[in-house]
Parts: sequence; structure tokens; C-alpha cells
Amino acid sequence: MTENQRKIRLLVVDDIVETRNNLINLLYFERDIEVVDSATRGQEGIDKAKKLNPDIVLMDINMPDMNGIQATEIIIKQVPGVSVIMMSVQGEQDYLRQAMRAGAREFLVKPFSGDELVSSIRHVYQDEQSKRRFAVPVQYQPGLPSAPNGSEATQGEIISIFSPKGGIGRTTIITNLAVAVKQYSKKRVALVDGSLFFGDVGIMMDIRNTKTMSDLQGRIENLDTQLLQDVMLTHSSELKVLLAPSKPDQGELVTADDLKKILKELKNNYDYIFVDTFSSLKEETQLSILDMSDLILTVMSLEMTAIKDIRLFLEVTEILEYPKDKIVLVLNRADSKHGLRAENIETTIGHQIAATISSGGPAVTLSINRGTPLVIDAPDNPFSKDIQTLAHKIVDGEIGNKVAVNGSRKNGKVKGKKSGGLFGLFARRK
Repeated sequence: MTENQRKIRLLVVDDIVETRNNLINLLYFERDIEVVDSATRGQEGIDKAKKLNPDIVLMDINMPDMNGIQATEIIIKQVPGVSVIMMSVQGEQDYLRQAMRAGAREFLVKPFSGDELVSSIRHVYQDEQSKRRFAVPVQYQPGLPSAPNGSEATQGEIISIFSPKGGIGRTTIITNLAVAVKQYSKKRVALVDGSLFFGDVGIMMDIRNTKTMSDLQGRIENLDTQLLQDVMLTHSSELKVLLAPSKPDQGELVTADDLKKILKELKNNYDYIFVDTFSSLKEETQLSILDMSDLILTVMSLEMTAIKDIRLFLEVTEILEYPKDKIVLVLNRADSKHGLRAENIETTIGHQIAATISSGGPAVTLSINRGTPLVIDAPDNPFSKDIQTLAHKIVDGEIGNKVAVNGSRKNGKVKGKKSGGLFGLFARRK
């Protein structure tokens, strides 16, 4: 640490004297961290946080008079710029969920090592400093889709990608397609990693997860344009990206209502919002994405298992009362010499294939490993050309119909609200 760098100011809140002393001793020789004070109770922690305005509050979850969850909620609301790291001997998911809902940035399970503590403090501090450094006021300009009043005329289009079969190239297609639409349309395009537990969009685009959807935890009720822009990252293509949580347990904290609010705000600010998903219909979060999507790019291949899964998914979309033109079938690896004939597939499943994508060969794998979308790395590759063709169809309105904000389509079809997961849907069918 240089002389010009300020120390990370830390407030320790724990009702056990021995624990407080141990924490202070663990941090004593860290040149970039300064423990400014300590507190024994929740209310005392709130009072000292207001007075001292530390960078981070290290908060125990179980304390007399007021627990750490309640104290954290108050500190987050009343002391701007302060981050909270929660501590507990309880490592159950329920405790983690409560802590994140209250606004805590990280959760440490006691006993933890000095290295774990220091690493957590530095990570939270650096993340907060990064947000402040890159946060800029959003300026609205005539002609942009993000009009301040969020009028229906400026609502963007949500295009998700789904496949009931894993390993079929879903993420590769959606990342390249989002870039291609950005290049062709020159409009405002966002990409959301909706694969909450094992998202790969960041890897595909070589974007470090310094900010993710988890940074909205505890602040989702106050979600607005500025907050949304604060957690989105910018790709070299000028595409805006919202990454999935970096850990599966953090992904579990994102609810269906959270996703709906995020997507609704994105519609107010972007022309096109592309959303990656995962191969399951069991999660409410997945159904919330599909419900809000104007188009669902449904990826299949020339294999019997994939065709069977697609046919079952189409039956589910009928239960969900999705208009038929909301489902856009995309045949991936269409140049395979060992698969079935595409025209035979259309007859079997009763749905037209709207787009075909060539395999692209080893170049696709190489682009994934490099973290560079193939439409940028090799625009003349057959895969890239097919992606560009699909992008042109989307921008030129040749696929599907635009969907209004209230859920009604041009043909008057209105989709009803569904909930309860896949099994609930089948139950309602009976």
C-alpha cells in the first residue's frame, strides 16, 4: 500500500468480547485495513456506523436486543456507501438468504481463517469502489428507447433462448446473436445471463464478474435506471451485459419477482434484451423469463432425443397459452451429415423451423476458449453468417410479432399469468 492509498475502515459488531478481540487481532498487521471501533449490540452498531461512516461493517447475525439482520437493514438504508459482511456460526441457506435480503454483501461462516476474512473485506471494498468509479448519470437523448417516462412506445423486445436439452449450444448462440444484433441495428442491446446457478455468459465474452445480479440483492425494490446501469458491464462490442450470480447459492436468492422487475426495467432502457436460460422448467425464475419474453428462441438438433424433448416443450407452451409465433425454432448444427432431415422434423413436431445454424467447426470451440464471439473473431465462418442472418430477421421484424407491454399481441391473443412451476401447470391442465 502506498502512502496515498487510504485504509479500509472497518467497524466490528459482535456481542462476544473474545470474538471481537480475535477479529481485531487477525486484522492488526494488515496495513490496508483499520478497525475504527467495535460494538456489542445491534443498536450500538447502527449508532457507530452513523457516527464513524466506515467502509465496511463486520456484523454478527445473532445478538441481543437487535439481531444482525435487522441492524444491517437499517444501516444499509440510513448510512449510504457502507457495505456489510455478515458473520454466523450457522451456515444454513436460510441464514444466507436472510443476510443477502437484508443487503449484506458477503456471508462468513464461523470459524473462518484470517485469510478468508481479509480476502472478503478487500473484495467487498474493491467492488464498492469500482461501482463508485464507473457510476455515471444516465442521460436521456431524443430518439433513444429509454425515455424518462418509460412510455409503452419505447418498450424494448425481450428475446430469450431455451432448450429442454443441455449441451446444444444455447449460450454460444445467444451471445453471438446479441453481438450481431448490436452490430447490425446500432441500437441499445442488453444481454442477461438468466442461467442463475451455472451461468457461462461471462466466460463466453471474457468479462470478469466484478459485478453480477447479486449486487442487486437488498436493493431490488429501489431498482431504477441508475442502479441497473451500475451493475451492468460493457463488452468491447458496446453490448451491455448483466451477469448471473458468481456462485450457485447466490443464484438461489434471486426470485421470479426479482427477475420480472429487472426485465421490466431493461425494457424501459433497451431496444433488444437477450436472455440466456437453462435446461429446466421446474424453477419459477425460468418460467418468469419465458412468460415475459416476446420471442423464445428454442434450440434443437437433428437427433431423436432432441426432437422428442422439443415436442414435449411445445406441449408445455400450449398449456402456458403462449402464441405459436412466440416460439421460434432454431436448428443448430444443421449441416450435420448424420442427423434426420429437417423437413421430416417439422412434420413430426408440427412447428416450422425458422432458422438454421451451421456447426462452425473447431472455430466455435476456439472462440469460446478465447472469450471472443465468433461473429467478431471470424465473421465469414458459416456459423457467423447464419447468426448474422438470424440477427437481420429479428431486427427487420421477419420473425414473430411485437408484443405490447400489457401482454397482448397484434392478433389480440392475451397470455394469462401462470405460476406454480411445471407440475402446477400440468395440474391445472387436468
